[in-house]
Amino acid sequence: MVCLHTQYLHVEYHEQDNILLNQWYGPCSSLQYRQALILSLRLARKNNIDFAIIDRRLLPPLSESDLIWTAEVYQKALSTLPLKRFAIVKSFNETAEKQHAALLKRSDCPTNIEVRTFNDLTSAYDWLMAVKA
Repeated sequence: MVCLHTQYLHVEYHEQDNILLNQWYGPCSSLQYRQALILSLRLARKNNIDFAIIDRRLLPPLSESDLIWTAEVYQKALSTLPLKRFAIVKSFNETAEKQHAALLKRSDCPTNIEVRTFNDLTSAYDWLMAVKA
């Protein structure tokens, strides 16, 4: 089921596999970025999501304020979700990827969720499904 489709983001819920998929298509405003992540958190909580994928391949670097917000608000909220596994597809942008790696190294990053990064969407999806097999 498509939950959101814009010029910068596509969000789908795959009910059969209980996966929430976020695919970034390009740049957006700070407000749009934050609202998109808040929507994803709400969908995950509402549907008791076990697995999530965020495809960051086309997401450009974040502003300093969005980096801080992601670390202080989004990651803390993420840790309260029932997620078991969270797959992240790496950004093509080197700066964006360095930012993301720094976020994952933070000590307050969620530890109750198994997180792994991938270079492609298929590998990420396969990893999530492997736990069900």
